[in-house]
Amino acid sequence: MSTTAPSTEVPAPAHHHQPDIRTYSHSLLLYWWPVWAVAFLLALWTYLDNYHMALVPENTVAEDQRLVVPEGTRLGPPVVHVARSPIPGAVFVVTLLLVIVFSSASLRGTWALLFGVSVVALLLLWSWLGLWGTLFRWASMLNIYMNLGGYLAVAVPLFLAWVLTIFVLDRRAYVVFSAGQLRICDRLGREEKAFDAMSVAFEKKPFNWFHRLVGWGAGDMILRAGGQKGETCELTNVIGVARWLRLIEERLKTRDVE
Repeated sequence: MSTTAPSTEVPAPAHHHQPDIRTYSHSLLLYWWPVWAVAFLLALWTYLDNYHMALVPENTVAEDQRLVVPEGTRLGPPVVHVARSPIPGAVFVVTLLLVIVFSSASLRGTWALLFGVSVVALLLLWSWLGLWGTLFRWASMLNIYMNLGGYLAVAVPLFLAWVLTIFVLDRRAYVVFSAGQLRICDRLGREEKAFDAMSVAFEKKPFNWFHRLVGWGAGDMILRAGGQKGETCELTNVIGVARWLRLIEERLKTRDVE
């Protein structure tokens, strides 16, 4: 009597395909969201406060809770929805100026540290000279009032431009990292260039503290593909650049297993 040994089959390895990593570069408009966000909040504040502002000529006086204008003057309708406090206007102006300056200025690495130390030194000097009272008096003279329409006139167009730029226009050009390969794509010009991963070198620029804070960890990285005489691609304002660099490093070291 003979017995037959059971046959054993080794299953073929399954195909494991890792999804591609697509990285987008963004314009400086990425950092302008605090302006439209603050403008919307201040518009809501102004609407809920629901005060009106009367526009009066020179030599107008207030008597018995009434405004007395020079004889022969014709008053127009009051400006509706103006906050009674100058704080909203001041907050909006400060936010706008900070975004304009720090979204354009480049404060990286040592320069960012030098700027921070300079600001602290200036504040200590101002306190030592006892000039805070003078500063507060100057600030109290700066009364800024905007009505609801003023805030919305800035917030709505800027918000629409921000959404269109970040989610549509900035996605026309991108870089795709796949297993063992890098592709530079440009939808606008219908162009695509592919490079082997072994020829790709990349580095991250020193972070800009304002961009990193306001841009959800955004930063810049430079890709050099095809050797020394190859192509250099700079990806600016990449959201979460540290995370993408870590994923890219892992991806370029591997290839799809079949």
